[in-house]
Amino acid sequence: MATAPTIKLTYFDIEGVAESVRLAFAFAGVEYQDDRVKFPQWAELKPKTPHGTLPIMTIDDGPVKTQSGAMLRYAASLDKSGSLYPSEKLFEVEEAIGLIGDMTRSWSPCLYIGMRPHMFGYPEGFAKSEEGKAQIQRMREAWIADELPKWLGFLSDMIDSNGGTWLCGGDKPTIADCMAVPAIRNYTRGHVDYVDVDCVEKCNPKIVAYVERFCALAEVKGRYSTGLGASA
Repeated sequence: MATAPTIKLTYFDIEGVAESVRLAFAFAGVEYQDDRVKFPQWAELKPKTPHGTLPIMTIDDGPVKTQSGAMLRYAASLDKSGSLYPSEKLFEVEEAIGLIGDMTRSWSPCLYIGMRPHMFGYPEGFAKSEEGKAQIQRMREAWIADELPKWLGFLSDMIDSNGGTWLCGGDKPTIADCMAVPAIRNYTRGHVDYVDVDCVEKCNPKIVAYVERFCALAEVKGRYSTGLGASA
């Protein structure tokens, strides 16, 4: 009988892009070391990573692995039930993952203009200036008002078309749901300036029910203390 691999997942002490991987491990019933890096530690660790990014993963003390998408699918491969990444629904799962990625990329400039303004042609310190604060507020509030309802509508339509429970149908979540729920919760946790924590509830009750249904599952229940699904 093969022994379980020894897995170490290293990421910041936030949900971020590693949360979907953590959730997939939880559903797969896989034990792993959840190594959470504090932001002051990052300067020392960064040059030791393959690409200067997190998350990274090691398996049985082997070479360092990168890319959260690869980690997510690897976690699914360890699920003995096969429900996280069912072979008969590969297209549907990848389609949903692509849609979630599109939503995240659409939102990304609104987030990163406050963190890395130089990427958008603004000087360092722009986010702390009055002009910068006003620009960030305009961008984020406009996206939440105009774009978020559209993307959540796409996701709720996908849920409806696949039986009304999960993004890709079936009795159990897939890795697409593991990716979608943290992405949606991101707008409700109160950690991003100028984003109303009730924005999802105000624009799409079906998505609220979906996230709460996911967070009420035994593998997730009690995991979150803030944001949508925290009280499930």
